[in-house]
Amino acid sequence: MASKEIQVRTFRVEGMDCADCAVGLEHTLRRVPGVRQAKVYFGSATLRVWCTSEVSDATLRQVVEQSGFRLHAPISHTHEHGNHTRIGQVAVASALGILGFVLQTDHQPAWAFVPPYLLAIIVGGIPTFLGGWRAIRTRNLDTNALMTIAVLGAIGLREWAEATAVVCLFAIGNLLEHLTTERTRHAIRQLMDSAPETATVVTPEGLQTVPAVTVQEGERIRVRAGERFPLDGEVIEGSSDVDQSTITGESQPVPKSPGDEVFAGTLNQTGMVDVRVTRTYENTTLARLIHMVEEAQEHKAPLQHLVDRFARVYTPAVIALAVLLATIPPLLWGDFSRWFFRSLSLLLIACPCALVISTPVALVTALGTASRRGVLIKGGIFVEAMAQVRAFIYDKTGTLTTGRLRVRDIQPLDTFSAEQILAMAAAVEAVSTHPLAEAVREEASNRRLSLPTAQGCTIVPGKGVEGWIDGRLCRVGNADFACGYIAQDMPFLPDGEQEGYAQVWVQYDGKTIGRILFEDARRAEAAEVVRELRALGIGYHVMLSGDVESAARRVAHDIGLDEFRAPLLPEQKVDAVRELRARFGSVAMVGDGVNDAPALKSATVGIAMGAIGSDVAIEAADIALMNDDLRLLPYLVRLSRATLSIIRQNIAFSIGTKLLLLAIAAPGYLPLWLAVMGDMGVSLLVTLNALRLMKYGAPSVDMMPHQALLWKR
Repeated sequence: MASKEIQVRTFRVEGMDCADCAVGLEHTLRRVPGVRQAKVYFGSATLRVWCTSEVSDATLRQVVEQSGFRLHAPISHTHEHGNHTRIGQVAVASALGILGFVLQTDHQPAWAFVPPYLLAIIVGGIPTFLGGWRAIRTRNLDTNALMTIAVLGAIGLREWAEATAVVCLFAIGNLLEHLTTERTRHAIRQLMDSAPETATVVTPEGLQTVPAVTVQEGERIRVRAGERFPLDGEVIEGSSDVDQSTITGESQPVPKSPGDEVFAGTLNQTGMVDVRVTRTYENTTLARLIHMVEEAQEHKAPLQHLVDRFARVYTPAVIALAVLLATIPPLLWGDFSRWFFRSLSLLLIACPCALVISTPVALVTALGTASRRGVLIKGGIFVEAMAQVRAFIYDKTGTLTTGRLRVRDIQPLDTFSAEQILAMAAAVEAVSTHPLAEAVREEASNRRLSLPTAQGCTIVPGKGVEGWIDGRLCRVGNADFACGYIAQDMPFLPDGEQEGYAQVWVQYDGKTIGRILFEDARRAEAAEVVRELRALGIGYHVMLSGDVESAARRVAHDIGLDEFRAPLLPEQKVDAVRELRARFGSVAMVGDGVNDAPALKSATVGIAMGAIGSDVAIEAADIALMNDDLRLLPYLVRLSRATLSIIRQNIAFSIGTKLLLLAIAAPGYLPLWLAVMGDMGVSLLVTLNALRLMKYGAPSVDMMPHQALLWKR
């Protein structure tokens, strides 16, 4: 017996030019036995079907093809084709229509001007008529069905010029809408095209070029300079500079050497590297990004729900009005042709394309624009929520600070200088991989110190490191380990850890000669970002930290925050977020997406920092910054507000224009061609208005903090 387990299948739809058609395709697929749910995402031309295993892909393809579209694999490099053919059809139909009009106005007989009109209607209207017939057969009155009825009605009334104008204008409008809608899908297509379809696998027999989809985890692949990485992996041999802009949006290449992670779709610029594959083709960071951008359309913004509800009532109401207009007035006053012609105008105006696409086209454009800049927004609902944020909440470590320790101060306790103490500590710490040891070596390197020779260096677990310099024992570690003797005439020093600093002591020849204090380095752009957000009207900024109070206070003061709370456990962070949300209504929480996952989920909008390659970070947050650039926060606020503004403009314009056309059509003052031009023109204008978001600029990651004020649209 066949399994009844529900499967989710994703396809790309070719030929999807009309938002109304997308709704019709959904209804058609839901009638297929075994299909439980179907969703068509017009903005990215994606179809997702929930069905039993009994439903084959071939069945779904057949149903979709009968509806006038074509299906392709979910991760595919197949593009829309046939633009030149469509342009040619529109041009021929328009030329024939103009010829017929010239002959008719020249008072030629009907046998001279009717054939050009008829040919124009056939050439330009075949796609519309086929779509209309399928819509009527499936009892779903979409735009094609309404246009077909109107054209046939005009032909029945022998209004050849009107019928031809309707067909040609609708074909031109569809072509323009197709070309502009394709731009909204361009961001996802760029991501898809960035991953090669083949990979060079290193085998005992030599190099083999195979489809990337067949490469398994653990296999070794080779990527030469100038090639893109086909899969995620870890560099195991070689070094290079890698352009990661397709994933993170950062403009500067990132150096990669053995042990570093690389991602599918990024460009290997300078050297050949061998990589151990860590994720298969369908699970790469790039594939997850594409999937997330497409899936984001499931999370509709409240404005989009409002539009959908309005459209469900509006279209049937106007169709009913058209039927009444074609039947009641002729019974009272006669002149059926005149009233039937008016009803056809109403049918054309009833097409809700402009209203239906007014919201999703703007949201999809915003999602695609953000994704190209390394920002993953997981739904339109979060775009709207981001525009309404009134307070920002930050984690400290890894968000406002880099999470990497650096030397803050060196305090001598004897006749040795700070440079001598640092040089000896760095020499002994050469054998340690502890973060404090790395910070000591980095500071010594930054100061370009000449290090003494250290011998016999060993790690003493839980205490520190010791070694011999010039025949004398040198110890670097905690107080119990390195404070065997402190000169009595040295000034008293408070405990660095109580001040919020990590610390190590340095002992030489049995005498404690100094102390090194460390701090978590603050992000250089953090204070500027907070000021920029305040300028945008977001006036309250809070830091929640698990660190000691003194360290949190210092970071909050330096960055210019309004409040800090420390030390907090993860559950206490959740309580704090809920309290602030109740206080301000809408808050955004920014964290690393791992330790702060519960707090991120509790905020109105959760934003994960540095999510590249991290499943946990991407899953935990509503918005993921694929790199560690805080300057994307003001950009997000601006983009979200601009998106909401454009959505409101589109809704107001589409509804206002429809009502105006209805008012003109009802008394009979609106010819069919003008009704079509009005409908298609509004659809085109709302699409073009939404496309303005594609030019909405973001800061480059190599921009200096003081340049943040120069961000512009």
